[in-house]
Amino acid sequence: MPQGGFTKFTAKGNLNEGIVFQEWTKIWNMDFPRKYTADFEVYGERAQNPEAAEVDIFIAVKDQV
Repeated sequence: MPQGGFTKFTAKGNLNEGIVFQEWTKIWNMDFPRKYTADFEVYGERAQNPEAAEVDIFIAVKDQV
């Protein structure tokens, strides 16, 4: 696993309406120190109801000096 931290974003809403893609679009348009090494999504218990889901997206960020 790469060293460093992650920033967490949470997509909320109906999975069938593209909430995860919409959240990724926001992330791609943000200006912050990404590492581009190991980003991942967590579809846990809060994503079991696709009409009222919450999916966590973790983005690898550079260590701040």
